[in-house]
Amino acid sequence: MPNVGTKGQEKLKVAKVLVIGAGGLGCPLLQYLAAAGIGTIGIVDADNVSISNLQRQVIYRTADVGKPKAEVSAEILRQLNPTIQINSYLTYLDSENAMQIIEKYDIIADCTDNFATRYLVNDACVLLKKPFIYGAIFRYEGQVSTFNLTENSPTYRCLFPTPPSSEQAPNCAEAGVFGVLAGMIGLYQANEVLKISVGVGEILDGKLLLVDMLSSQNRIIKIKKRFDNSQITQLIDYEEFCNTKPKQSEEKEGKNMKTISVQELKYAFEHQEDIFVIDVREPYEHEICHLEQATLIPMNEIADNLDTIPTNKKTVVYCHHGMRSANVINYLEKKIGHTKLYNLLGGIDAWASEIDSEMAIY
Repeated sequence: MPNVGTKGQEKLKVAKVLVIGAGGLGCPLLQYLAAAGIGTIGIVDADNVSISNLQRQVIYRTADVGKPKAEVSAEILRQLNPTIQINSYLTYLDSENAMQIIEKYDIIADCTDNFATRYLVNDACVLLKKPFIYGAIFRYEGQVSTFNLTENSPTYRCLFPTPPSSEQAPNCAEAGVFGVLAGMIGLYQANEVLKISVGVGEILDGKLLLVDMLSSQNRIIKIKKRFDNSQITQLIDYEEFCNTKPKQSEEKEGKNMKTISVQELKYAFEHQEDIFVIDVREPYEHEICHLEQATLIPMNEIADNLDTIPTNKKTVVYCHHGMRSANVINYLEKKIGHTKLYNLLGGIDAWASEIDSEMAIY
């Protein structure tokens, strides 16, 4: 290859790259880094493989469901290229371990799907003077950029000075994502890693690549460095910074919330108990699977449908796993004083796993 050759391959061999998140973005990124001959690859991920991951996390197989992603992906990479070093970290990156893990690597690629981790990675990279390869996906659109490449490069905080609310930035499980998009953005991240490692090409330094899979169009916008957003002196509590840490009042509400198991709900159905069931997921989720006895009222439409929710009978609220339904219950208790609300433990996913084995899982 022009501008690569033996010297370029030697640079790849001594490169050390840390990939945070072995999911939709991390899977293709890891595969191409290993195939290219990156000498040392670190994988940070505390999650296990689930069946719903396979739509976009193509390194895994159905036989891997339930196994740690970091261990499974590391073993597959070793089979792909036994000459490189793979380090697995079965942990979540946090303010306590970030500096210790990141300082061992030359280039950091964030492949997670939450703002708290992105701010953490950015700040640690600023303190340690490490380039940070950013990738993000949402439904049919993706973003890629390289931050902190030089002292004059923008940081992630130059693009997002303040974090959005959790409602404005749902994760892939809540919002959905086009599987091919994850592969595309992961490959763009790999492209940035390889160009930096070898020292060729034009890096997305001060540029944000926007990818639209529906229109098959890409565009680049410039990011200006904001020096006031580059003065990082220490790591902070990023869950608190991003308003994703439960407040004490919310924790208390969660502990006091009434719940119902899928087995108890099945018993109620079989004995024709007088209950009202609300499905607060999105219509596309409802199409995949739902309880016939439920009324679909998406979470963002609850406020406009308060008059359709009876307050004089037991009401069960469910979503995919139980988080959105809990938020709806808190809202209804405060807004209309509903006192007979029950959150379905584990949501429709638990129903499919424990009650109806023929129900579709997503």
